[in-house]
Amino acid sequence: MVQESLALTATLNQLAELDAYNYWLYEQIAGAVGRRVLEVGSGTGNITQFLCAGGRQVTATDVVPAYRGELQRLFGDQPNVRVGKFDLTANPAPEMIAEPFDTVVCLNVLEHIEDDLFALEQMRDVLQPGGKLTLLVPSHQFLYGEFDRAVGHFRRYSKQELVGKLKQVGFNVTETKFFSLLAMLPWFVNGRLLNRDYLPAGQANLANKLVPLLRLEKLIGPPCGLSLIAIAQK
Repeated sequence: MVQESLALTATLNQLAELDAYNYWLYEQIAGAVGRRVLEVGSGTGNITQFLCAGGRQVTATDVVPAYRGELQRLFGDQPNVRVGKFDLTANPAPEMIAEPFDTVVCLNVLEHIEDDLFALEQMRDVLQPGGKLTLLVPSHQFLYGEFDRAVGHFRRYSKQELVGKLKQVGFNVTETKFFSLLAMLPWFVNGRLLNRDYLPAGQANLANKLVPLLRLEKLIGPPCGLSLIAIAQK
C-alpha cells in the first residue's frame, strides 16, 4: 500500500507539469460539464484548475489528506471552489444527496476501486435527475502491466464492460470514445515488456509536446487508445 501511494504521488507530480496535456484532457470532457460540479479524486488539482474556470461551482475532493491540503492551498481563496472528501467506498454525506450536482467528474479514479459498481452507485446518488457523469478510465486489459499494479489499478476497462456496468446501476450512456492512441505502444513496452513500475520522465514530457498531434485524433475517432471516456446521464 505504501509503495502504491508513493508511485501514485510521483505520477501526480509528473502530470502536474504537463500543462498542455492536462488541458487537452480537460477538453475531452468539457462539453459535458455543467455549472455545479463534483470532482472525485482531484489529486493535486491538475484538472480542477480548468473545471473552476468561468464561474462554475466546483467541489474538489480526495480521500488523501495531503492532497486535500494541496487543493486548499491552491484553490482556498477562490469563492467558487470547495475542498472536501468523497469516498467511493462509502455512502455519500447526506448533504450531498440533499443538494445534488448537475455533473460528476471522475478521471482516472474508478480503476482504483475494487467494488466499482458500488462506486458508480455513489456517484449516481449525488447527481440530480438528468445530471451527467463524466468518466475517464484506462482501457484494454492486455495493456495491464507493472505500472498499473504500482499505482493501485484493479483493472483496465473494455468499452463493453464499462458501458455494461454503467447501465447496470441505472445510467444512460450517451457517449464513449477512446483517446491517446499514440501512447499505447510505449505503455505496453514499459509496463509489459520491460516490467517498469514507473513512468519515465522523458516519455511523460513527450506527451506534453505531442498534444498538437494528439488533437488530430478527433478527425479519425480512434478505434482504441490508452484511455476510454464515457459520458452517462442519470
